[in-house]
Amino acid sequence: MTTSTAIHPDTETKPPGDIAVIGIALRIPGAEDIDTFWSLIAEGRTTFEAVTPEDSARFGYSPAQRDNDGFVPIRSALDDFETFDAELFGISSRDASLMDPQHRVFLETIRSALDDSGFDDDLRGLRVGVFGSSSSSTYLTGPVSDAGLWDTSDINFSAMLANEKDFLCTRTSYTLGLTGPSVVVQSACSSSLLAVHPARMSLQSGECDIAVVGGVSISLPHLGGYLYRAGSIFSPTGGCRPFDASADGTVKANGAGAIVLARSDDAPDDYVYAHISGSAVNNDGAEKPGFAAPGIAGQSAVIGSALTSAGLPADRVRYVETHGTGTPIGDPIEVRSLRQARGSTKEPCYLGSAKANIGHLDAAAGVVGLIKAALVLERAMIPPIAGYEQPNPLLNLGDALALPTECLDASWLDAAGVSSFGMGGTNVHVVLRRRPDRGRRPAAPPKRRYSRVRYWLDAPSPASPDMVEPSKTEGVLQNQGIPSETDLLDMARRTLMAPDLTIDDDFVDAGADSLALIDLLSAMRERFAADLSYTDIERSRTVRSLLDRMLDGIPTVDTNDQAGRSHPASHGPRVTSNLVAVSERGTRDLFLVHPAGGTTTIYAGLAPHVDPTLNLIALSFPDEYLGRGCTMRDLAENYLAAIVGRQPRGPYLIGGYSFGGNLAVEIALQLRREGEVVERLVMIDSHPPHAYTSGDCSGGEYLAAFPALLEVLVPGIRFDGNVATASDARTVLDHVVSPDWPASVRTELARFFDIWKENHGVLKRWTPDRDLDCPVLIIEASDPEPQEILDRLGIASSSVHEWARYLGSEADVVNVAGDHYSIFRDPAPLQAIGRAVSGALVSR
Repeated sequence: MTTSTAIHPDTETKPPGDIAVIGIALRIPGAEDIDTFWSLIAEGRTTFEAVTPEDSARFGYSPAQRDNDGFVPIRSALDDFETFDAELFGISSRDASLMDPQHRVFLETIRSALDDSGFDDDLRGLRVGVFGSSSSSTYLTGPVSDAGLWDTSDINFSAMLANEKDFLCTRTSYTLGLTGPSVVVQSACSSSLLAVHPARMSLQSGECDIAVVGGVSISLPHLGGYLYRAGSIFSPTGGCRPFDASADGTVKANGAGAIVLARSDDAPDDYVYAHISGSAVNNDGAEKPGFAAPGIAGQSAVIGSALTSAGLPADRVRYVETHGTGTPIGDPIEVRSLRQARGSTKEPCYLGSAKANIGHLDAAAGVVGLIKAALVLERAMIPPIAGYEQPNPLLNLGDALALPTECLDASWLDAAGVSSFGMGGTNVHVVLRRRPDRGRRPAAPPKRRYSRVRYWLDAPSPASPDMVEPSKTEGVLQNQGIPSETDLLDMARRTLMAPDLTIDDDFVDAGADSLALIDLLSAMRERFAADLSYTDIERSRTVRSLLDRMLDGIPTVDTNDQAGRSHPASHGPRVTSNLVAVSERGTRDLFLVHPAGGTTTIYAGLAPHVDPTLNLIALSFPDEYLGRGCTMRDLAENYLAAIVGRQPRGPYLIGGYSFGGNLAVEIALQLRREGEVVERLVMIDSHPPHAYTSGDCSGGEYLAAFPALLEVLVPGIRFDGNVATASDARTVLDHVVSPDWPASVRTELARFFDIWKENHGVLKRWTPDRDLDCPVLIIEASDPEPQEILDRLGIASSSVHEWARYLGSEADVVNVAGDHYSIFRDPAPLQAIGRAVSGALVSR
């Protein structure tokens, strides 16, 4: 072959009007980063794998289909397609479970591409456009429908927003706070390369400062293999060998890719992979044998138009990343179109096809092809076509087109083309130029680490009844206008997205968090006019218990124990039971007091890690206490009544997290005053009393601290620019733009603020009146609470070791990795807390 090492004069500076590729991310079979992808293609490896009969059945293939001669048990699969880092993006677990995995993978890939381009989470001041494509949702027609959450005659609005193509880009713009154009582009196989064209135009016209282009395709049925049909593009042998004599079609691939674009004049040199100099799009029209067939005239014309747009002669483009599907007719048509577009040029042009390595990515194929071409230019290497051995006899390559069989040095390469041809005739070609300095991109920003958790809607198991047997009170319930078990169970399954839920299953055990319980409460209020509070639903976490509470009212606790012994709480009014049975499988009770916000749902995450001989019995903040101006001793006295109602005599195990630990101290003091034995007190990251009493805090300061508190409680939360002007907690929540909480959630969170504020006021007015003389376990978070919150609330920085001045003996202190909030959010610290509690409370 002939090569040239000369640098063309017009590549020594940034060509005017060019667009720079400054960020790349992909998540495809066999690769989740650029270097792994490059190794895959440079080594000519493939990602086609055999599918087990179990996986074929899981993804919907019947025994008869699997026995069909046309069934091909081969796939090119994406790892961890069921998982997602919902917490990073501030998306609830229920919403994450409802989202099409295409939307989730697209969002993560766009975020990773922005990271690679050097942009952190704060993109304010920049108009960032999002242009993207996806395949049709098989999650909506599969798991969502199977779970009973999608019916075309009764559309679930949330399911539609979470799955339809139309909302792919706008959801990403909303979640990341991107204010440029947000456009879904669809043209079948050429969709994501087509999206590059309007993105380029938008940048050149000044509509946006940065543009992100992405494509994603995840087809659940194809994860189980596929049925070959004569005349389709799929291979009957389960491979993809573009331009080879044995080429017989392609295999469906699953994955995503994204690029970040900026005007070349604005792009930092160290972040540039390549420059886009030209692009063009057209359609075959009727000049082809059939609607789904490719057209030579259209393909040839779009390549010529793109070269004209780039201002380059054909002989300057020496590498083309082809559409290259590996079909015996499509490949020769593409080669003929290329030869026609290139005219009489004699310089050899090398061809490539990423489909040979991973298969056909459908809506994501074009952008992944562009990523490959940009890396070919940046790394000055041309990879081989995987599986290629000898040319299809219909190709007629001539001397001007070459098919590489090994990785070639391409230090002479200045420009590359990328083709993508959509079924239906929409043809796209993009022309890239190499960096003017002909160097590698040296900048490599740190990769974001995703904590992916499985979010997936599983269909109800055969053992889970669709209808429940009416209870003995069913008729009474219906006569009083209260829902039947069947109606409430159906609502709970749909709202909590737990299709397997039964009438006695705990909502929290089924995966519901506090926001999910608020949604269920709101749905019950709206449909059934249920007179329930959040406290009711937190204490009655099953369908059966909720119905009992609606029918019978809230039960009260008889504060006189069986022996007639009087505790201090028995002299006051009868109180609502605020006990919440988090887990009841053991022989001894550990009573855990709520943190300042009043809810106990957080303890559900701890329950699986605590020794099974212990019951976790939580104490929530009763609604009727709000606004009563209770002191710490008042609360302890009333909470003690509920504890004694369940366990009349000691020894007692008492504890709590944060504020709950402080209140547990006062409960333990009152028990000791009555001569009871407190076997162990557990405080989990509770500030010592003097940390609170050392400073004051006004109502305005509590309000100013609320956004900062929400930021640590809800990672990824975003406020609009006017949150600082809010006059009350509800207005603060109205300024939250992500997550998109309904009014019911905002109202309940405002109630949470009121309880949190009141309990902090209680702490400001409390100091233990004597030393605590019982064994104490203190669990301390390794990282401090955010200083902004401490400063606004007038809380002095302190250490849990300072509790020593209030204790009669030395406490056991265990350090757990994390901060005040993450220790009850992340699995590792929860496990560590569980081990510490179990080790201290259970006799070995």
